[in-house]
Amino acid sequence: MRKKIRLNVPMTISWEHKSNRKHFLKHLISINNFSTVLELGVRDGRTTFHLLDTCPTIKNYTAIDKDISLFYNKEIAKKYTKLNPIQGYSNLVHTQIKDAYFDLIFIDADHSYPAVKQDIINYQPKLKPGGILSGHDIDFPGVNKAVNEMLDQYDVGPNNVWFVRDVYFV
Repeated sequence: MRKKIRLNVPMTISWEHKSNRKHFLKHLISINNFSTVLELGVRDGRTTFHLLDTCPTIKNYTAIDKDISLFYNKEIAKKYTKLNPIQGYSNLVHTQIKDAYFDLIFIDADHSYPAVKQDIINYQPKLKPGGILSGHDIDFPGVNKAVNEMLDQYDVGPNNVWFVRDVYFV
């Protein structure tokens, strides 16, 4: 079994709270009064449900995953009426998403270089002016290479979350 290579990527911001990504994303949503969130790569929905439960400003939370049955069912649909799940691969379903609609986009799907690069290209237009484009696992080589290649500048928060406001491509 091959060991996964991880890069040492230090945080570029000061953060003294819980280091889990869901707490940091909650902070970004709360201080900016964001109401629309798009998450790529939901898996079991831990981050999704935490944000829906703790961020009252959210009016629409769109969650894209290749298998929504891992986090979405009739009970979840009844409990989380602001949740809009979309099943499919992020590189194929981006055409279903309205441009300039989301305050926060969080990329955490396929971590390969070509996939992350394509997600940045496909989803940046979906961001409102002043919104935040972000993602997870900047310590993965493929994610790191794509983010560094595509973005002029970005910051790194806790739990290897990368983020940038007002995206400028290199």
